[in-house]
Amino acid sequence: MPHQVDAGPEDDWTGVTDPKVRKLLQDRVNQRASRQRKKARDASCPQEEKDEIHVLSPSTKPRLSSHIYLDDQSRTGPFSSRDILDCSDLQPWSKKIDSFTACEPDSERTEQFILQFSNWALQNYLKGSPRTDILLSLVQFNVTRALVMNAKLLGLTSETMARGARSHIASTGINHVTFSNALPSSLLPTSLQRTVPHHPWIDLLPVPELRDNILRQGENSYDEVQLCRDLRGCQSVLNGPGGVIVWGEPWDPLGWEVTEVFAGKWPWLLEGCQSLFESTNYWRATKGEPLTHQRFYGTQIEGHPRIDELK
Repeated sequence: MPHQVDAGPEDDWTGVTDPKVRKLLQDRVNQRASRQRKKARDASCPQEEKDEIHVLSPSTKPRLSSHIYLDDQSRTGPFSSRDILDCSDLQPWSKKIDSFTACEPDSERTEQFILQFSNWALQNYLKGSPRTDILLSLVQFNVTRALVMNAKLLGLTSETMARGARSHIASTGINHVTFSNALPSSLLPTSLQRTVPHHPWIDLLPVPELRDNILRQGENSYDEVQLCRDLRGCQSVLNGPGGVIVWGEPWDPLGWEVTEVFAGKWPWLLEGCQSLFESTNYWRATKGEPLTHQRFYGTQIEGHPRIDELK
């Protein structure tokens, strides 16, 4: 019988005279057929893409993922979410990542680079080919994007971030009260930030001790350009990423991990950075990597707010 195409031997109602039993068997077959039709429709019509794009993290463990978030401008700006997914003529963004900086946080060029790099990273993720150069580029992208986001939180622009610019925090004597309702505590200015003239890029770092270490050192005692590049992982590393790895929100120091390469090159920068030391060892532990030695930080580890998650 035509209605019994989806029926198994246990559902065959041929010869069944009891109307209740016959109806029960027919309903079972109809429900199975309905589920199969729905499954076929779902397979032919993929779900609409979400605005949060999950991409490969530097770790090989699936549970450790890094994220690229598309903000509201991705729906109203020059690139929509669908444009990002449908674009096919991708350029080698891994070769351009060094030119991506936080110096123009409000520019269209910065916004377009973030959106197009997100496209490139997503396409490579969908291909299922986590090449080393892609993962390293993603690490560099995430930390630079974090600095861009922090610059926006601080209200900085291309003009106020220009070469030779001075932080308005020090020049105007802005205090905690001005920022208290607008900024995360990790970005609130320290006493040194309010009194020592400096370029505003230092204000973008979400670790107060780190910012103070830079200010105490003095601008003429280190290569500021090299430090910025090393922080973003632009140095040549034989195995794995360099610089800093950002796993969470840009302003959250608990999501920042310092690589051994960076810690070894800039030990004075990390002195007394307890939260950064603990955060680094937390993320290294989640990846099964050896913990970083405390000599790089000049501090003692006393636990981490997220350590319980590992138990």
